[in-house]
Amino acid sequence: MSNQDYLKHERLNNIRHTLAHLTAAAVRELWPGSKNAIGPAIEDGFYQDFEVAGTITKQDLPKIEKKIRQLIPRWTHFEKKEVSKEEALKAFAWNKYKTELIEEFAKEGKKLTFHNSPGFIDLCKGGHVEHPSKEIKPDAFKLTKLAGAYWRGDEKNKMLTRIYGVAFESKEELEHHLAMLAEAEKRDHKVLGPKLDLFMFHLTSPGAPYWLPKGMVLINQLIEFWRKEHSKRGYQEISAPLVNKKELWETSGHWQHYHENMFVANMGENEIYGIKAMNCPNAMLVFGSRLRSYRDLPLRLSDTDILHRYELAGTLNGLFRVRAFRQDDSHNFITEDMVESEYKEIFKIVKLFYGVFKLRYEFRLGTRPKDFLGEIDVWNRAEATLKKILDQSKIKYTVAEGDGAFYGPKVDILMNDALGREWQMGTVQLDFQQPKRFGLEYIENDGSRKTPVCVHRVIYGSIERFIGILIEHYSGAFPLWLSPVQVSVLSISKKHNAYAKKIVKMLSDMCYGLRVELDDRDESVGKKIREATMQKIPYQIIVGDKEMKAKKIAVRTREGKDLGVMSLKKFVERLVMEIEKKK
Repeated sequence: MSNQDYLKHERLNNIRHTLAHLTAAAVRELWPGSKNAIGPAIEDGFYQDFEVAGTITKQDLPKIEKKIRQLIPRWTHFEKKEVSKEEALKAFAWNKYKTELIEEFAKEGKKLTFHNSPGFIDLCKGGHVEHPSKEIKPDAFKLTKLAGAYWRGDEKNKMLTRIYGVAFESKEELEHHLAMLAEAEKRDHKVLGPKLDLFMFHLTSPGAPYWLPKGMVLINQLIEFWRKEHSKRGYQEISAPLVNKKELWETSGHWQHYHENMFVANMGENEIYGIKAMNCPNAMLVFGSRLRSYRDLPLRLSDTDILHRYELAGTLNGLFRVRAFRQDDSHNFITEDMVESEYKEIFKIVKLFYGVFKLRYEFRLGTRPKDFLGEIDVWNRAEATLKKILDQSKIKYTVAEGDGAFYGPKVDILMNDALGREWQMGTVQLDFQQPKRFGLEYIENDGSRKTPVCVHRVIYGSIERFIGILIEHYSGAFPLWLSPVQVSVLSISKKHNAYAKKIVKMLSDMCYGLRVELDDRDESVGKKIREATMQKIPYQIIVGDKEMKAKKIAVRTREGKDLGVMSLKKFVERLVMEIEKKK
């Protein structure tokens, strides 16, 4: 991020955080007795949580906006004041959410600060515009939606009312963003997915998608492509147990660093198991199952096992944030002098995989976190190596200080979709620590024993999340090779059903694995076309008297383009070319 971009980002965050305070003030005026909880700046905007004294509906948002615009001219400045725990508790005795935070911050030794504007006091560490009345444009923000949110994301706590808003520096930026939001709403995977019969959720397993037959086609096609391309590059696929004893996670370090995010099962007789939240400990065991030679390296062990992570109920979001998911994972065991070449090969895979979907991407380097494992000089060497590789890649990258994994620095893949939204997807992590903790060794060519380095890497990232993004990226109209149903054969009337069935069989015989659907219902052909179009099926074959007589087919696309009458052979050639080239 350039210095100019950074300053703009900080300025926008300050505007958005200030507007969260203004929203709190407006609601407290309009619904006296309401208690505001937290209100941070987020990407593109802000939110503010409330225990409302009454009820707020979506129809109330314009009224709240109006009140905010009335308040802006009065908010001429912010005054920062450091207070004692006693002062803070006295000031917020009426607000249990603030008093909980005050007690927590005081216990952690954090400074307690109030940020006051005319007529409003709030507990806050800061990050505002200095002069709201001058710096916030009344026509450059909008309250967008309401949601329920458990206090602190924990379903055991009270459900609060969350008001979301978006904010920018100018009216033009806001209007552009609102247009993008409207388009994103049309593409929402949580709506399109069930409509297209791809997946469903059920309250008996929150955050764990049920994949329906058409959705399984998507998963299987993505994994098949992944398998084929990785096999070419010397990757070997494994699968490991989904439940492992606590001792395995203690050895890897995950029990100490990730335990609260894992599902844990107490099986009695003092046996505690962790349900697999990541694949790396199992890959370490596979490497250590026999003595390896330097000739075995690089050893690339890949898998797509289902993982389970305990995400708070308030954070679950369709396929974007789930508790059960697959990763296109691999653990590549190498020597230290192979790090540079291995990363370069992985970056080639990244280019291939994201290029297929025409997704733009850049990298982000995560450096040593506070709770790191290992020696600082090893970390410094690893970070220097990754910076060198990134510089040589010629791909734009940023640095996120302290954002590495506890066992090593990482390179995250940041992807942009068709609407220009940024997503953090895959990651390539360099690990000097876990191989050492598991006592892994290989025999060097001089007979000595050495510890390998491990590169943890996923390209898609969570396959569930990747599919959610693809649904929105393509608005459900997947490329032919990926589409759950590739061709729908529609008969005009009952007398054409036999010919339609014959076409389906011939298509399947001529193009093995082609996903063809027959629609021979006693419905109008217009209705059949509309429904096939709504299901985003790439090609529709219509058969009637003319096609039967000529022993040909009439073809149209889901976009409504008429390709005319053609032979089945010519159509199959078109399909094969499009599938093979992954157009």
